[in-house]
Amino acid sequence: MHPKRLIWFCETERVAEDLDALDELRDKIGLTTIMPESFICHTSGFAASPEIVKSSPFEDWRTREQLHPRARQGIYPAVCGTVGGFDDAPLLRVIERCRSLGIEIWGHIGLWSYGGDVYPEYAMVDIDQKPLDPRYKQWGIGLCPSRPRLVNWTRDCLVDVAQRYDIDGFDVDHSRYPAPGNLSSLFACACPSCQEEASRLGYDFQRMKAGLVNLKNSLGRLTSETIKQALQTNPDFWLFLSFLGADPSVVEWFEFRSKVLAIRMQEFRTAVQETAGKDKVFGSDVFPPSIALLGGHDYNEWELGSDFLTGGSSSGGVVGWATTVTNLATEWAPALCRLVPDLEERDALQLVYQLFGYEDFELPLSVKEIQNGELPIAKMYDREVIRLRTRTSGTRPIYPPISASGPPDLVRQLCDSVTRHKCNGMLFSGRPNAENLSSLGDAFASIQGRPIDRN
Repeated sequence: MHPKRLIWFCETERVAEDLDALDELRDKIGLTTIMPESFICHTSGFAASPEIVKSSPFEDWRTREQLHPRARQGIYPAVCGTVGGFDDAPLLRVIERCRSLGIEIWGHIGLWSYGGDVYPEYAMVDIDQKPLDPRYKQWGIGLCPSRPRLVNWTRDCLVDVAQRYDIDGFDVDHSRYPAPGNLSSLFACACPSCQEEASRLGYDFQRMKAGLVNLKNSLGRLTSETIKQALQTNPDFWLFLSFLGADPSVVEWFEFRSKVLAIRMQEFRTAVQETAGKDKVFGSDVFPPSIALLGGHDYNEWELGSDFLTGGSSSGGVVGWATTVTNLATEWAPALCRLVPDLEERDALQLVYQLFGYEDFELPLSVKEIQNGELPIAKMYDREVIRLRTRTSGTRPIYPPISASGPPDLVRQLCDSVTRHKCNGMLFSGRPNAENLSSLGDAFASIQGRPIDRN
């Protein structure tokens, strides 16, 4: 029996200003857990200890305004670990109230999928040792997950926080490569540290690189006619790689990347639990199943270093569980059209939908419509929840994400998906109105197997 949890992904400063919201959510919908994040420092609002500050690779961020313009407003860059100079008073108030109410509190620290634009000396590089393409910056310019200094320092940050704060564990964020909408990130990270990691794990880096170069060359030879032929065979992504003549080394590359991240998670979880106790849960959000492996998440490997699985957002966002394929399509389809000048955008989009099993949704056939039109959010979300249930072992609890500030009809449909597929709870973001509170409360009551309170 896995723990049943209703988790609120909330903003630290806002909750600290309205602590009574915790009482209300506990009493009205059965809130069990919160995962607060300060959008100023991109952690829960931890103050780094002097020892952590002394060894930090990121303390000079205020001098990097040219690379990080938001430094002028005092907004920290989204890098791994905890950076110094932050006032933790709001977080301490939140922790104190949670303790008085019996609500779990999970710490929040970012890892790798951002920060490389501010710290290019630690950024991921592709197989040609080039930085990631800045045209895809909105999806993240990641930090290398294998650099010893970053790995050791991030581990020390997690241990330091676990020792100094009264929290029940961690829900780490950015524990991934950049979203696959960043095409250049699919060929990273291939820095010397990652090449050494490949050798240590038994992978032939030069063979994988040769396979990726061959794949790039095959993509360069695509024609509109071959794409139309491919569409007739109804390929998924991996069959399309075979259609392009890719050898197994390309699949090995994605498996290798995922294994690197999974091992880091195992190392961090072990360090936290050996220091602070086995009862400290440790997990993260993950990419939804359709694109998980492309973003660095092999669920079988991930479960070895995570006590639960959850997501980022049920609609929109980089880790959008409802819009993951349409987000990707807005980048992949234009890239295909650049490669094949006579390719129509509608054909490129149809191919992307086919590759990820979304061809039956009658999705928009122009990028503009994807970005500005209506999408079948509830149906796409439901598909990802089904796939999560079938592609995980069942040994870890599953808490899919719910965007709880959306239209009431949509929120209820999202909640219905979670209960219908027998998940162990949900993680919701936003401050829900009365109607959406009712949907969340009803869904969680159903998950707990208790009567729905209509009063």
